[in-house]
This record gives sequence, C-alpha cells and structure tokens, in this order.
Amino acid sequence: MPRDYFKEDILENAISNRQRERSERREDLRKKRELQEKRNAEAAARAKRRRRFLAIAALLVIIAAALVGRSIYRIIELQREKARAEAELAELQEKIERLNSELKRVSSDEYIEQQARTQLKMIFPGETLYIVVPPEKR
Repeated sequence: MPRDYFKEDILENAISNRQRERSERREDLRKKRELQEKRNAEAAARAKRRRRFLAIAALLVIIAAALVGRSIYRIIELQREKARAEAELAELQEKIERLNSELKRVSSDEYIEQQARTQLKMIFPGETLYIVVPPEKR
C-alpha cells in the first residue's frame, strides 16, 4: 500500500502543480490585459490631448489669419484712399494755378480797359463811340 500512496501523492502534487501553473498563467494574462488596457487608456488620453491641442492651434491660426487679412485689407484701402486724395490735391493745385494766372490777367489795366470798352461801352475823353447794329435787328 505504500506504493499506491506515493502514486496518489505524486498525482495529487502533479495536479496541484498544474492547477497552480494554470492559475499563475491566468493571473499573468489578467495582469498583461490590465497593463495593456492601462496603456491603451493612456494612449487614448494622449490622442485626445493631441486632438484638443491641434484644434486650439487651428483655431488660433484661423483667428490670426483673419486679423492679418483684415489688417492687410485695411492697409490696401488706406493706400487707395491716399492715392485718390493725392490725385485730388494735384487737380486742386492745378486749378489754383489757373485761377491765380487768370486773376493776374483780369487784374491788369489792359484787361480792365478792354472790358470797360466792350461790355460797358465806355470811351476815353475825346474819342467817338460808334455802335454797329446788325442788319437783322434793324
């Protein structure tokens, strides 16, 4: 009987060792799964933070582009307005020159005398004024 006892004891030990190994393997697999899930959760969190960062960066780029675009548009509009004002200034300066030359011309004694003779029919003392009436007004 001692031999059978040893056989049973060996079998029980073998079964016990096998069950322990299975249990250890299951525990190892569970720990690996937990570790993998933890890594996946961390990777998902990093991806979420990266997407959030990219969204904020894209929004800032869009805002900056809008502000820069608006500023450039305003600069172009101001340059156009400046060009129009300069053109108007040149026209006004030319008109001032024309008016000043006309003022000098009409202020001269010869012009005043000519206008007095033609429009007001004035003459110097000792001169005779002749008025010619056109034939259709007779």
